[in-house]
Amino acid sequence: MIIDRDPPLLRAVFWIYLTVVPVFAVWRTAVVAWDVWYGPPAWAAEMFAVLTTTMFVLSLRRRSHPEPRAVTTVTATVDILVPTVNEPLTVLEPTVFGALRVRGVRDVIVLDDGVRPEVHAMAERLGARYLPRATSEGAKAGNLNHGLTVSDAEFVVTLDADHIPLPEFIEQTLAYFDDPSVAVVQSPQSFYNTESFTFRDGGWHEQQMFYGGVQPTKNTTNSAIFTGTSAMLRRAALDQIGGFAVDTSTEDIHTSLRLHARGWRSIYLQRPLAYGLEVENLREYYGTRRRWAIGSLHLLLRHPDSPLRVRGLSLWQRLNYLSAMVAHFQGVNRLIYLLVPVLALTTGVAAVTGPYAVYGFAFLAFTVFSLWTVVRFGRGHYHMLHSESFAVADTLPMIAALVPALVGERQFGVTAKRTSRRTDLRLKLAYRGFAALNLAALAYAVVRLVRGEHLVIAGWSAAFLTMSAVYVLVFLYGMERYERSPVTPWYVDLTPEQLYRRIVAGPVTTRTPRRPGSGAVAGRPSAALIAGYATGVAAPESGDPVTAA
Repeated sequence: MIIDRDPPLLRAVFWIYLTVVPVFAVWRTAVVAWDVWYGPPAWAAEMFAVLTTTMFVLSLRRRSHPEPRAVTTVTATVDILVPTVNEPLTVLEPTVFGALRVRGVRDVIVLDDGVRPEVHAMAERLGARYLPRATSEGAKAGNLNHGLTVSDAEFVVTLDADHIPLPEFIEQTLAYFDDPSVAVVQSPQSFYNTESFTFRDGGWHEQQMFYGGVQPTKNTTNSAIFTGTSAMLRRAALDQIGGFAVDTSTEDIHTSLRLHARGWRSIYLQRPLAYGLEVENLREYYGTRRRWAIGSLHLLLRHPDSPLRVRGLSLWQRLNYLSAMVAHFQGVNRLIYLLVPVLALTTGVAAVTGPYAVYGFAFLAFTVFSLWTVVRFGRGHYHMLHSESFAVADTLPMIAALVPALVGERQFGVTAKRTSRRTDLRLKLAYRGFAALNLAALAYAVVRLVRGEHLVIAGWSAAFLTMSAVYVLVFLYGMERYERSPVTPWYVDLTPEQLYRRIVAGPVTTRTPRRPGSGAVAGRPSAALIAGYATGVAAPESGDPVTAA
């Protein structure tokens, strides 16, 4: 691995932050109002934020990348597995068409959980192998394992049904398997529907922090995560762990964890090698985030493979997995941050002892410093406004995931593709209600401030609640603007071959991102959380009209 060189300022920020954290934590513990019933929950929420931010900064200490390598002649056997369940042919066929044109591929196996005659006919017409199954047991992971039963290839490439690969996919990934300890080479999830609401003006994308900021740092500690698609895996490694993990709804991170626990290596290659479809409405966004939270928390709290218990992980690997999974408690944490100021204003009793003005200044100062540190370690992929607005939007699906995760529910699901921009009214009302709660809390603080009641508590509460309200309003504004923009995607009338040709011709040169929907590239990808945890990543922008996520 080649370690990327950071400026001296970033190294200084790292050590300053690690010095300030214990000081703040000790002081905050010393001023807890233990006799006030909401005092301990407020302290716990702040300590959780301190812990998760520290874990995040530690995990992002250094980023690295593999030395560029490629093969010119493919001598190993490589099969491509394309699992599908209900995706329309307009989505699936371009993927199969592209997979068959990947140089060096032996077989393309379409794994159909839907047993659909039209998919069978399409596979035969294009020359792919069709493999249906009568049961959907194990969902996507079970479907992939079914594909392994008919493939004896040394390596397999996994592609989601909507991810169209570039012809050089195998050539760009296979060379890294010269190291017999490498189990998976993962490329970023990248998207060509840059008109999705998860993109923002200037090319920023909700997944940018993860694929551009987080995954490259995991190379340094052999912790790069298999994300389910756009990856090549060694068959021997999969056989050793019993195939793709079917125990949780997040089969990707679970499979990745098992591989690392058995001593295998992973490599993140920050080069887009396939382009797919990003979620297209709020309902699908909410559903995928809730499913991710259920799967991650189930794995963390109830499964023997939990990074809290499983053997075989290094200290840094354990830290990386814990950081990724614990982050899904952020929904509860944000709710506490919202309610505690309201309770303090209502009762006139602070959640801390000593002068509240000192606490308020220290809390906001540490929060701003933590956020600034996250920005610095995002290395250009973290957007202070958009990253936080999506993080606040994740509050609702994270809270909704808690009970299912704790009782052991495994919610498998498939994200609908090429759907309407609009979502159901109930979900929109839930988000509007959450925004109203933020605004009501802020208004309550302002009213108390104007009346001269509990001035210090009201002043600092208003300052903090303003931040929260701004983030949720920015998200809702972007969502409403997206739903009301009657944009016809550039790709809807293209044939599978035309779409494939357009994508292959696109990601050749890096261009300056322009406004999404303009027909040009709309730039990067992921998500982050204030004073707690940041996730997301982005690959370099690619040519018109696709975007590396």
